[in-house]
Amino acid sequence: MKHYDKIFFLVALVALCAGVFIFFHGKPAAERVEQSVNEALAKKAVGIQWKEVKMPKPNFSTIEWPEIVAQDDEGKWFFQVFTPPQIWVDNDGEFITESPYIKEVARQAFALKFKGVSNEPYPIRYIGRLGDVKNPTISLYNEKTKMYFNGRLNEEIVVLEPSTGKELNLGLTIKSFDTERVDSKDMTLSKVKVRVKLFDKQLGRDIMIYSDKPTILEDQRRMTFILPGGTEWHVKKAGDEAKIDKGKYIVESIDFDKQSAVVSLIPDDKSLDVQTMNMSAAGVVPVEVKKVKK
Repeated sequence: MKHYDKIFFLVALVALCAGVFIFFHGKPAAERVEQSVNEALAKKAVGIQWKEVKMPKPNFSTIEWPEIVAQDDEGKWFFQVFTPPQIWVDNDGEFITESPYIKEVARQAFALKFKGVSNEPYPIRYIGRLGDVKNPTISLYNEKTKMYFNGRLNEEIVVLEPSTGKELNLGLTIKSFDTERVDSKDMTLSKVKVRVKLFDKQLGRDIMIYSDKPTILEDQRRMTFILPGGTEWHVKKAGDEAKIDKGKYIVESIDFDKQSAVVSLIPDDKSLDVQTMNMSAAGVVPVEVKKVKK
């Protein structure tokens, strides 16, 4: 027998002896465990004995659930068993009871757009002159009224009213008229700039009109919105209105310094709710309007 065969035979013999030993010595231990379990099960239980308790059969019936009543004046807060109120948290961490989605739909339906704040342009502009420079007849045009008219120095401008032919005093007086020739840098071209000082009785002061640029009233500002059809709507004060299809916009309040305004959309259909929005360059935000109790 070779050397490694002897080693293999010895290892197998040791394993066999170990198995025989475990078999004969482990069997009595298993029998002892089984005997102890049977003895424990044979003992009578001690303590309170559980007994079967008969329960009455449930009697199901339907009842009428009471009407839900709002808990606030605005009719938004509802409290009901198994029906918790819907509450959202806005971007500032405040609790709100109106769905942000519904508010966003209302905002998008509010077709008015904010354009910006600017100074009011003076509507009258210079057109030309007739006669001598020292004693000219000056032609002007009012862009707001779409009216052309002429005037002379230090005379109130009076025109004939187109519809009636009666004399109409415009409340305007030309106080001065002067020209200035301006040459180009290379001295090859030159143009004449005209300056007209006009007293406006309605404004109560002199207005300087230039031929080469519009006149801006620095002390009068306006806020401009874009109506649904694309027309610009210039607003100067609270209460200004703009009629649109099936309703009108009305300015509730205006703040030129903060460049914002609160505008309401009032539909012609009285069954529809009035929408009130805060308008600014930052966007359109719904405004909470408290309902007055009747």
